[in-house]
Amino acid sequence: MRIVVFVKQVPEVSELQLDPETRRLRRDGVDSMMNPFDRRAMLEARRLKDETGGTVTAITMGPPQAESILRECLAVGADRAVHLSDRGFAGADTLATARALARATEKLGFDLVLAGRYSIDSETGQVGPEVAALLGVPFLGGVRRLDVSVREEEATLDAECEGDDGFIEVDAPAPVVVTCTDRWKTRVPRVMPDDDAAAGTVEVWSVADLGGSPDDYGQAGSPTWVEEVQPVVSERRAVRRSHDEAGAVDELLRTFEEARAAAGASAPRPLRHPQRVDESPDVWVLGERGPDGHVRAVTWELLAAADELAAETGGATGLFLLEPTRADDAARLAPPDDRAEEVGRRGADVLYVSEAPVAATVDVLEAAIRVHRPKRVLAPATAVGRDLVPQVAARLGLGLTGDAIGVELDEAGRLQQLKPAFGGQVVAPILSRTSPEVVTLRPGVLECAASDAGRAPARVVRLGDPGAAPSRVRCRSFESEVGPEAAALEEAPVVVCVGFGLGEAGVEKARLLAARLGGVVAGTRRVCDLKWLPRQAQIGLSGRSVSPDLYVGFGVRGSFNHMVGLRRAKTVVAVNHDPEAEVFGVSDFGIVGDASAVLDELLERL
Repeated sequence: MRIVVFVKQVPEVSELQLDPETRRLRRDGVDSMMNPFDRRAMLEARRLKDETGGTVTAITMGPPQAESILRECLAVGADRAVHLSDRGFAGADTLATARALARATEKLGFDLVLAGRYSIDSETGQVGPEVAALLGVPFLGGVRRLDVSVREEEATLDAECEGDDGFIEVDAPAPVVVTCTDRWKTRVPRVMPDDDAAAGTVEVWSVADLGGSPDDYGQAGSPTWVEEVQPVVSERRAVRRSHDEAGAVDELLRTFEEARAAAGASAPRPLRHPQRVDESPDVWVLGERGPDGHVRAVTWELLAAADELAAETGGATGLFLLEPTRADDAARLAPPDDRAEEVGRRGADVLYVSEAPVAATVDVLEAAIRVHRPKRVLAPATAVGRDLVPQVAARLGLGLTGDAIGVELDEAGRLQQLKPAFGGQVVAPILSRTSPEVVTLRPGVLECAASDAGRAPARVVRLGDPGAAPSRVRCRSFESEVGPEAAALEEAPVVVCVGFGLGEAGVEKARLLAARLGGVVAGTRRVCDLKWLPRQAQIGLSGRSVSPDLYVGFGVRGSFNHMVGLRRAKTVVAVNHDPEAEVFGVSDFGIVGDASAVLDELLERL
């Protein structure tokens, strides 16, 4: 079995600093390392090599110093290391990167490609699905368990893939592209690095070695580019008190009351663009339905953003609802035709309905975009959206910005897609040279518009079956992992968040406080990894975004990866014993003190 692993050298994000004059990141003296998600993929490749008797080739694309991570791969069991290093690769966006990696992989020959789901510097998650689309093979995203069986030289994969609501078990014949989560469940071997192996040969390939036109690679082959980065500046009040100060808890309780009193004081804005049900939409929204058929809140957020764009350009809006991954087509939800009235009131002028199997969604969207030619496509950065949209973009040769936190038109009428990067220290406005301009946006970061009962139902347009070959991926079962607390997070008015600093014993007390405040409990990444709370209760970059009237974090450190999920929270309160904790700089009010003691006092006072 021929296994190819993609690895990337990334900077130590915590060491990066923004130069206030040049507004560029200072990289001098900043250490680099292998992307942690990719290290997981490399170790998994080593395990599969031992079990199947296969070979492992590690590939990276980067400057000469990136050779160090390839030597790390050789040291832990890679048989071959290939370094795509050429000035012609410089400045590549995700599509140009995927094109280079796909051609290198094709040249090597492969049965399985493994990569991390994200890189910690840019956090796009696009390269894996784009490579799969360019190679014309199935893609499995968010894999947390993987077994491979080889019979008569044919390999079959049995995988467990994470979604927003649970996990799905699938199987697929090789060749396949797989991206790994960091919640890997398969046994990963403990490998002692071999210094002799690390000193082995690293092959250096140039643009000429991959073939094609030089304009396919690097900056020339990149449909997107970054405008001058903008530093992230918190607009929170950042008031901080010590628990020892007289009246500190009284002030905290007043903050609670003020936040709750302000709830509902500002009504959602009305829709701005006039309804145009007879026009061909120039702004498309890819919304999403949950496993029970309900339309996810991110759909209304995206429709509100599309409404703003249509109001500025004089265009119309269209909606296509992505379906959840199901065990089989027999379990597919009823067609969303009956949603025409609801989505019309929410700002959609046209509702596109697919008549093809759910497994053919990438084919349906590719064909529909070619035929209807929208100018802009807004999609959700959910598990489904992150896996499907990059495949569509790669097939069409389109630029794509993933996990953006906002969109706006610049003076030239181009769509600026606001993308946080490098641990949230900067926001990079990204532009695209291709049409349509495509972006996925994080759920929970945009405001919804008010439903307008005076609007007519959306016009329904049926998209026929493009007649693509049947999917080679078989979905065997879907298992929901969402409990009532996690399900309520998106609409909860109050969120009480458990950080690691609170301790496991504080979880039940946090639940009690949440109940007394009329809210729900959530957790940080570490808390959910330790299973103190379910995975779907996690707030942050690899979790959920929330928009409560009041957020209260106990023992939360305040890293960007967590705080990005609170962008729309109206009031943020933090309790942490460390006066230097990052969370105080991005909160409205904070108390420096033992989180458990403050929680006990609040429960007593309430």
